[in-house]
Amino acid sequence: MALTAGQIVDAAHDLVAQYGVQDVSMRRVAAELGVQPGALYYHVPNKQEMLRRVAHRVLQPLRDVPGEPLELMQHLRRLILALPDGGDLILIAYALDPDLPPVPALRNALASRSEDVRLRSVDAGVLMRYALGALAIEQNSVLFGRSADESALLYDRGIKAILGQPREVPRE
Repeated sequence: MALTAGQIVDAAHDLVAQYGVQDVSMRRVAAELGVQPGALYYHVPNKQEMLRRVAHRVLQPLRDVPGEPLELMQHLRRLILALPDGGDLILIAYALDPDLPPVPALRNALASRSEDVRLRSVDAGVLMRYALGALAIEQNSVLFGRSADESALLYDRGIKAILGQPREVPRE
């Protein structure tokens, strides 16, 4: 049976889910698939591209879905936090691909705020950069033993502030 790009992405995804981004290498993926590392390069030019493809797979549920910006960003949070190092994975992928999901859906959701397509793209970029930074911090804080109790509240308040939406005062 011939090796496919899909098999490579599947194996890389499984390794990311098990061990995190830092422990995934082309050699490790090749070993997982029982092939020589060189066999991967026919389908995937480098580790970064492989991780970008894994990120697209993780974020597939956000591809072109309708929804309000806050809902999309909450869904993004759930998908990212489901993976160890999910924040780091998506940060890498977003640096390589600024149209990573949910960016197209965010641009559409922001259409009611502005007719200027360029401004919607900028606003979607601001939301993504805030979200990815906040989620990477959240995941890394948990790795270092800090509680994530307030993280969802902080995340939502930040998104609402960027969107200019009213924010409730937290109850004590």
